[in-house]
Amino acid sequence: MLINPKIILKNKIMNIKETPIPKNQYYPEIQTKTQIVLHHTVSDPKSPVGDINSWLSDTLRISTYAIIGYDGTINKCFPSNNWANHLGVKSDTLKAMGFKDAGTRNEILNKQSIAIEIDCWGGLTYKDGKYLNAYGKPIASDLEVVECKWRGFTHFQKYSKAQIQALSELLPELVKANNIPNYGIKDGNLDVRMDALKGEKGIFSHSSYRKDKSDLYPDKDLINMLNNLKIN
Repeated sequence: MLINPKIILKNKIMNIKETPIPKNQYYPEIQTKTQIVLHHTVSDPKSPVGDINSWLSDTLRISTYAIIGYDGTINKCFPSNNWANHLGVKSDTLKAMGFKDAGTRNEILNKQSIAIEIDCWGGLTYKDGKYLNAYGKPIASDLEVVECKWRGFTHFQKYSKAQIQALSELLPELVKANNIPNYGIKDGNLDVRMDALKGEKGIFSHSSYRKDKSDLYPDKDLINMLNNLKIN
C-alpha cells in the first residue's frame, strides 16, 4: 500500500500534514504517556513515503507518531495517545541491567512513549570525495554534513533548521498535553540512560535505550533548542 500524503490541516504555528497509516500498523489503544523519544530515519530526508512504505512492508507494527521532513513538515501518522513498536530493546540486555520485568519492559516503554522521527540519512561514510549513506549511495549535494564522532561514525547528515524549528513548536504541545517535563537529553547525554529505561518522565533519544543505535547524534543546535524550549 503506497501512501500519498495530502495536507488536510495547517495552522499558523506548525506545518502539519495528516499522513494516516493503517490501524494494523500501530495499536489504536489509548495509553498514558510519560516519555517522548526522538529518532532519525536513516533515509531520504525529503520524503516520508519511503519510510512509511518500509513500515508497511512488515507485520511488526513498527512506526512512529510523526515524521518531520527536511522542510519542517510534521507528518502525523496516528494519534499521539496510541502506540507502536519503535524501541526494540532486547530482553537479555534489560535482564543484564537488573530489570526484573525484562521480558515485558520493552513493550511497556513503547506503550508509554510518543515516538517522533526526524527524516535524515544519519551516519555517513566518506569515500572518493563523496558522503555515502547507509546503503552505499552518495547523498544529495545540497544536504549539510557535520563532523561528529558518535557510535562508530565520524560524519552525519545534519538535521535541518526547519526540522529543529518544527520540533521546538511540536514538543511544547506534547509535553503540556501529557504532563511530560523537559528532562532528559537536554543535558547533552545521549548515551544509554537508566532514567530512560526505567520509564521516567522526559524527552529522550533512541540512543538513550540502545547502545547499537546512533539516533540521535549529538547535534548542538538540537540540544540548544531543548535547553531553550518555550512551554507556555
